Amino acid sequence: MVFLLVYKMWFMQTLTLANFQLYKSCCVFISLFCALSVYAQYKDTATPAAPVKPAVPSVPSVPAKPNAPVAAVTACSASEFKALAYTINDAQQREERAKEWLNKNGKSCPLDQIEIILSNQAVWLGTADTPVIISAIENIYKQKKAAAQELANIVAKPKGNANNK
Repeated sequence: MVFLLVYKMWFMQTLTLANFQLYKSCCVFISLFCALSVYAQYKDTATPAAPVKPAVPSVPSVPAKPNAPVAAVTACSASEFKALAYTINDAQQREERAKEWLNKNGKSCPLDQIEIILSNQAVWLGTADTPVIISAIENIYKQKKAAAQELANIVAKPKGNANNK
């Protein structure tokens, strides 16, 4: 319907007030669409602002208990790597950040998290999944797998027969 009216306006030179209003509306819509497309395409290439430090709530001083168990904090998780990969639009920048993240957190990642990263790296990184990244993740996985296998062998070794004295 809209295209028919535009066709009539341009090729048949029947320019009435109603057709002119429709023509203006179409031009505004197309201009807005183009502007939003350009904005969406280039919004990630702007220089990022300085990261905002989270506010640390004040904790009343509590005397530490001797021999209190310390909560284990995982320094690495697959969801962090996924978030890093999904928040960067530029493939080269995504590759560099992935390398940095693997160098910083790869050694402290548990085996299950490395397995998740290994199985999803192509989807998460897209074109930033280069041979360098692939080999880095595979090397970390092999090291973790070997360490886990060694630990399993140590635990599985029999300690000797208790009946022999």
